[in-house]
Amino acid sequence: MNRFVFTLLAVLLPASAAYAQDDCSHVTSSLEMVPCSEAAKKAADTQLNVSYKQLMSRLGSDYRADPALGAEYAAKVKESQRAWLKLRDANCPLEAFEIETGMPAHVVAVNSCIARMSRERSAYLDKIVPALASDKSASTSPISDNCPSEEFAPFLTAFSANSESQRRLTAMTVKSLVLKPVTGKDRMTFEPSTSGASGTTFTYPLMAAITPGKTPGVEIQEVDDSHVNVVDKRAGNSNVKIFNFSRQACWVLEGIEDWSISEKDLVATRNPGMSRAENFCEQRAEALGGLGFLEQYPLTAELIEASLENYVCAAESGDAQASLSAARLSLSQMASQLETPKVEALFKAASKIPSGALAYATFFCIGNSTDYNGPCLHPKQAEEQVIRAIEMGSTDAMVYLASTFEAGELGTKDLSRALACYQMAADKDEPRAIEQLKRLDSHGPEPIKASHCI
Repeated sequence: MNRFVFTLLAVLLPASAAYAQDDCSHVTSSLEMVPCSEAAKKAADTQLNVSYKQLMSRLGSDYRADPALGAEYAAKVKESQRAWLKLRDANCPLEAFEIETGMPAHVVAVNSCIARMSRERSAYLDKIVPALASDKSASTSPISDNCPSEEFAPFLTAFSANSESQRRLTAMTVKSLVLKPVTGKDRMTFEPSTSGASGTTFTYPLMAAITPGKTPGVEIQEVDDSHVNVVDKRAGNSNVKIFNFSRQACWVLEGIEDWSISEKDLVATRNPGMSRAENFCEQRAEALGGLGFLEQYPLTAELIEASLENYVCAAESGDAQASLSAARLSLSQMASQLETPKVEALFKAASKIPSGALAYATFFCIGNSTDYNGPCLHPKQAEEQVIRAIEMGSTDAMVYLASTFEAGELGTKDLSRALACYQMAADKDEPRAIEQLKRLDSHGPEPIKASHCI
């Protein structure tokens, strides 16, 4: 039954898994790597600019009592930043020295170096907490007089208590991450976009009250001694927010990551067979799953769970593709596994399309299992679904049925029928079938004569 398990993995991975090809680590062609590396460089530059502006904002705030000293500090930061930019731009071509200038590989190497160094510089700037010029300047800092606590847990309780405390303890410039649609893609694709936003432009409160250790759906992650992230999942996996705090004169909210997708970026009528809500669910499932399968964001598990939840929502319409995506994601071991009756109902709805019928056949063989290794549980029903897929024109099903006739995995071992199925697929220019025909032609002293496939 190993072939059945392999087939399950091949046909049951959700469509959004294909998005992982947008991750640079999965791209094998240098030419394909160029746009990916350009995007990475641009994102790192944006993050660096926001970190620089936030540092300058902190200087203006902390040295308000001594503007001259603050201006001197700011001048040193500017001088340092200019020198660092020259170092980065001179250093990165060295990493690509042995690659011909202008070639895609050279462009990728330089872009990757710039992105890496920019991210490192951004992290360095984020950790700079200006030492206040004197005790007097510390006492006149706009937040230090009213700092709830130097310990983060009681600080968070006070910060989240009401709108006024949140407004007062939010940085002047906040690093804002939102998900934005990517144009020019066949499927619904989003990517994180980071920018700087004024803390005065937000609508408060930003979060509901939190009691650390007691509020369900909230996780507190200590990044280092001066940085803490608060992950708020109370609104569900499709609406996770991460609040970034840093220790300055007091703890301050300096970043907000919004991992939800707004309805304004979705199409209410993309699939006429679905309601408005189901359309939104399907698009969110594609987009959030696409981000999750990249496995490069801290919310990988939540994003994949959100994808499954939204596919199940979209499948309420009876749509075959949404039903198939939900069922195969449930069996992928990358998300929570649905109960057997639910999975079977999803595969049944999916069997209206060729790939769904073939997946339903696999379900009949191994059930709601990801590691079954015995004989096919229901060979007759499995074969019926494979034949349905063939009747709908699936060459995958033709090759699959041929392989079962060769090995007898569905109860019938018949090389002549296997040859007929391979021939049927080869007539549709299926490369795997053509290769198998060549193999069978050289099988034994007597040539095999094809009988019938279905």
